[in-house]
Amino acid sequence: MTKLFSLSAIALLTGLSTTASAASLDVHGEIKVNGKTVIDDKGNLIQDQSNLINIDDYANATPNRVVTFSAPVNEDGTVSTYKFFYDETGREYKEESFIDDKLVWSIKWEERTTTPLGHKRIVLSDWGYEEPIITTYKDEFTTSSAYPLARIGVNMTRADIYKSTVIATNNPDIEINSVTNNLDYQKLTVIDKTSFKMGDTTIEDCIIVTMSASWTQGDQFRTFCKDYGLVKFGDFTAQAAE
Repeated sequence: MTKLFSLSAIALLTGLSTTASAASLDVHGEIKVNGKTVIDDKGNLIQDQSNLINIDDYANATPNRVVTFSAPVNEDGTVSTYKFFYDETGREYKEESFIDDKLVWSIKWEERTTTPLGHKRIVLSDWGYEEPIITTYKDEFTTSSAYPLARIGVNMTRADIYKSTVIATNNPDIEINSVTNNLDYQKLTVIDKTSFKMGDTTIEDCIIVTMSASWTQGDQFRTFCKDYGLVKFGDFTAQAAE
């Protein structure tokens, strides 16, 4: 309805301008139709954004939240679980992966700065080594874009361009101070709004998306909920939130 009003207002202005030879309609202030502003006082067309989705509203969580995931039992009988951790601002800062309650992989982001844009990234892997392999990187970003406001069914892309410097590691195959230039991207499409059941709790405000990235193989369905962040990805489903 708003689009029709907006087009009607523009048609009206165009008609008045062309009917009166070499004349124009000079309006001071905004133009409203049925109480809604369709053109602001600077001449900008105002479009209805009530159906747009801010991805950050769903990707972030309640401050200091921890969400625990589980997957079906593996063919070898082992059980895989996952944890996502969110900081005091509600932004994810750590992920942990477990097999039979043993930590096998984690990633953590620390010392985030905005000027310059960067952070410290700590990656741990323990797949049967004599000791866990821990490598710390300093990431400095040239670009880190955000998703635009989303419409259901419309594909969106964001990207990170950054330099990674190894500042600490116990991996003999990685050199301290070695530098890698990285270009990562993520593509996301909101499929629908939905609800999600976690234990005895039903979370009403959620979205289902398809997502692919430079580090994944093909599209993956994911579910995000307001105040909880990611609640389903691949075979993993959120079971509890603290």
